[in-house]
This record gives sequence, structure tokens and C-alpha cells, in this order.
Amino acid sequence: CARDAVPGVLRGRSVRLLLDDGELAREEAARLMGLVLSPGTPPADAAAWIEGFVGGGSGGGLLLVHDERLLGLVDAWLTGVPAEAFADVLPLLRRTFSAYEPGVRRTLGELVRRGPGSRGGTTTAAAGAPGFGPGLDTARADAVLPVVRLLLGTDGDDRETRAGLVGAAG
Repeated sequence: CARDAVPGVLRGRSVRLLLDDGELAREEAARLMGLVLSPGTPPADAAAWIEGFVGGGSGGGLLLVHDERLLGLVDAWLTGVPAEAFADVLPLLRRTFSAYEPGVRRTLGELVRRGPGSRGGTTTAAAGAPGFGPGLDTARADAVLPVVRLLLGTDGDDRETRAGLVGAAG
């Protein structure tokens, strides 16, 4: 297939540019993201697509902050990456997410920690975004904290972050 010859980072960036220019609806962008992040796509290819779509300094992090559906798709894909492939995609994901401003990284971390529908009542928790469960599973959340800190490039000894996470678990 000719599409497979085009690197994922270019395909992801193309979708993002079309979305930004209004040539592609958010629903279609979400559909395309869902297809590329499906289990049939090799994790490295999917990570490259994500880098193209949300990487760089063109507001990719803000797109995820303001569109819970896209954030849910990324979250669902990331939690589904097999353990043996995760080490291969981690450097690419870290590079992508570390390019965001600290405030954007912090907001994304808070959104993932809280789950869908908790931003001022814009959506209900029952409706939720794809990829998010109905409630917070504190045991699972605690298990991924080191990886989230690694992805977001935050220091594990940050007292403010710990205080916020402790408040969510209790």
C-alpha cells in the first residue's frame, strides 16, 4: 500500500495541518487517529503518527487539553501498548511530550489523572471520552505514576505534584 511508504510522522502532521486549516473536521481527525492507533498498527508506527499529529511547538499539547476525545484515544492506545514494545516507543513519546510547555504538561497530567468530564461540567462522567474508565482505579493509577512522570519529564520529588496526586487518591 502506498500509504505505508509514507512515514507515520508525515501522515500525522498532514492530518494535523488539515485539521488546523479547517479542511478536516475534528470527528474525521479522531476517526483517522483511531484507525492508526488500532491494535493492528505496530506501536512504533503509531508513536510516529502521534509525534507528527501532536508533536512540536504548534499547539499539539493544547489540542489534547481542549479535545478530550483525542486525549482519550491517545490514552487508550498508550495503555494498550504491549510491555515488550513500550520500551521501543518510550523515547519517541518522551521527545514528543517533553516539547510541550510545563503548564501544558501539567494540565495534561491533571486531565489524565482526573479522567473525563471533570473540567467544569462540560461533559458528564457517564458520557466520558473513549479510553477512560467510569471511575478512578487508585491501584492502577499509582502503578503508572513513574511512567507518567517520565513521559512528562517531571521530577518524582515534586511536592506539589505529589500533593495533588495524594488528594486524588484519597
